[in-house]
Amino acid sequence: MTARSTLAIGIRPLWASGMRSGLAVLEQGLTSGGGLILNLFLARWLAPLSYGAFAVAYTCLLFAAGFHNALLLEPMSVIGPASYSGRLPGYFVSQLKVHLVLVGILSALLLLGGAGLALREPHDPLTQAVLGGGIALPPLLLFWLARRMVYVLQRPATALFAGAFHLLLILCGLIWLHRSEKLNTFTAFLLLGVAGLLSSLLLLRIAGVAPLRPGEMAAPARTAVLKENWTYGRWLVGSTVLYSVSSQVQTLLAAWLLGLEAAGVLRAMQLPMLVATQVVTAIAVLELPSLSYEFGRGDVSRLRRKSLYIVAFLTAIAGLYDVRLFAAAELAERLLFGGKYSTYAWLIPILGLIPVFTGFGTGCSIALRAVQRPQFDLIANSLAAVVGPVSAIVFIRLWGVGGAAGSMVLSFALIAAVTFYFYRIWIPADSAPRISQ
Repeated sequence: MTARSTLAIGIRPLWASGMRSGLAVLEQGLTSGGGLILNLFLARWLAPLSYGAFAVAYTCLLFAAGFHNALLLEPMSVIGPASYSGRLPGYFVSQLKVHLVLVGILSALLLLGGAGLALREPHDPLTQAVLGGGIALPPLLLFWLARRMVYVLQRPATALFAGAFHLLLILCGLIWLHRSEKLNTFTAFLLLGVAGLLSSLLLLRIAGVAPLRPGEMAAPARTAVLKENWTYGRWLVGSTVLYSVSSQVQTLLAAWLLGLEAAGVLRAMQLPMLVATQVVTAIAVLELPSLSYEFGRGDVSRLRRKSLYIVAFLTAIAGLYDVRLFAAAELAERLLFGGKYSTYAWLIPILGLIPVFTGFGTGCSIALRAVQRPQFDLIANSLAAVVGPVSAIVFIRLWGVGGAAGSMVLSFALIAAVTFYFYRIWIPADSAPRISQ
């Protein structure tokens, strides 16, 4: 074999991996772009009070979605490639059944909360937003589930197509609602749900995730899959609650201490940094099954090398992006909001530090998840859950909305530091003996 052919063989996997990463980033941008566009236009078109109500309800929706991620998406991404690589279609069918049960419970809780608010203030924007979030939650999470399935299959191009379709639905729906003067906190969530449902059905059909046909390997029992999900995800359930306390409570406390308008300001100023956050998330979602595969075949040294490259890459791209935010914060605010939040433009680069810490911690985090050590998440978020609310109350009273932003950055920095500490303990340079215990 010639040196040139040997080099070509070495480059080919790197090129393929790079293409998949690029498609994943583009798909994540399109999919999250739907949510970003929705938030952007609501921040521009709705009154500050109404957008603040949407921000609070959206925070509650993300809190509920965290349980779905912990008990379904994360276990599926790790256990699926490691244990069901030869019968993924059947495994996905079982996960769809688990999904129906889980989202039914989560949606019911949100709707009950909305009903309780309706008894007091039936026409309040917050009441409408919470009820709309309860309706939108099941189809939205179905879309997230379908996307994660195709990532497990290492088919980001399929997810890319559905992401573009989802973005188009959101954009067209927003324009129609605004022109017909029907845009409010309730219809905004309904639009999110409809776009999620149609996009997920399209995605599942293209990916071939459907009831099994005769001759295909039978799906594992739903109870068995649920047990596996719980065994892996139970650590993440606790960390989901604690993560919300540490990193999302600032929005709720800002609404409580300063008013709904302040919650809207805080949410709006986060939108520019979400671009970098979604890039980090996209790469992490794509690489987690790959790291899980390396662990499943016992190649922990390769897993560690990959994870270190991911840490360096994610931190670098997030850091460069935040440098740009520092240089162009006022311009970004004018382009996005037309000067509506110009007083608070200085918050944009401060919040831009969040994806820097997230990128650093995520590379370590997915490696720990791949080696099935999710308990680190619970410990990290336990510490941040103490620091987050306490710092938020103190900082908000001292510096208002800026204090809420500072508290969020502090929480993410602490989570990243603790995650890195456990990464060094559980995946050291001589990791093979330690992991095998």
